[in-house]
Amino acid sequence: MAEVDKYANDPQATEHHDNRFVQSAMFSRQWWLLLLMTVLFAGLTSSLGFWQLGRAHLREQIEAEQTRNAALPALSNTQLEHLATDSQLLYRTLALEGHWLSQWSVYLNRPMHGQAGFWVMTPLQLDTSTVVLVQRGWAPRDPVLPNKAPTLKNMTDRVEVRGQWISPPSRLMELESAASLPDTSFSQVRQNLDLVQYERETGLKIRAVMRQNSTADDGLSRDWPNLASRAQTNRGYAFQWFAIAAVGLLLFLWFQVFRKRRTVNPSASS
Repeated sequence: MAEVDKYANDPQATEHHDNRFVQSAMFSRQWWLLLLMTVLFAGLTSSLGFWQLGRAHLREQIEAEQTRNAALPALSNTQLEHLATDSQLLYRTLALEGHWLSQWSVYLNRPMHGQAGFWVMTPLQLDTSTVVLVQRGWAPRDPVLPNKAPTLKNMTDRVEVRGQWISPPSRLMELESAASLPDTSFSQVRQNLDLVQYERETGLKIRAVMRQNSTADDGLSRDWPNLASRAQTNRGYAFQWFAIAAVGLLLFLWFQVFRKRRTVNPSASS
């Protein structure tokens, strides 16, 4: 009781006691643990934000190169054949002539505008031994027989195909059991296309992969997405990670610093 009266009658002693209470509450083992967790959390989320910014910069560099290639004159059969075998000019326009090797067509499970269907991939045999794998278009899936390959018009005449040089189709998630099963026959309907395996199965040597843009009387849809920058998407993700880091720091400051001080000295906030 005497110690309480001493603090009640001595403002300086009361202030000293409050400061000691604040220091013990703020610098306890639990407080330091929370500070460490907050710093680690903010560091992790900030590093993810900088990683997204790096991806945005890389995308801009790649897309700038693709835009420059798309503006160049189209490559013909002869020009494509004389390119170095390791040359890959993504999004360079190709204007080729040849014959479809329809027996080696592959149908990849890919939706378009929310509808299930297939990308039709058919090799195009040029005048010489050069072969280009063409992403010809998209066909809807049969609602009754979903794994049935779409029926296409058989085209045996020489065709002219115009489009863009693209990367091989990206790989989608596939059940390991289905992907690892040995296949003794050529499967046309697939989830993914491995070019090395495809060349081994067909005996063809694929020079390039091309996405067809020219029209043709084959019933396929070619409403491909435009070449647009996705760097802004990465910047949006980066902003979200930085915002999460800031929120974590602000929550720590509010609950572990300001609230503790206001609890001990309510008049400090007024």
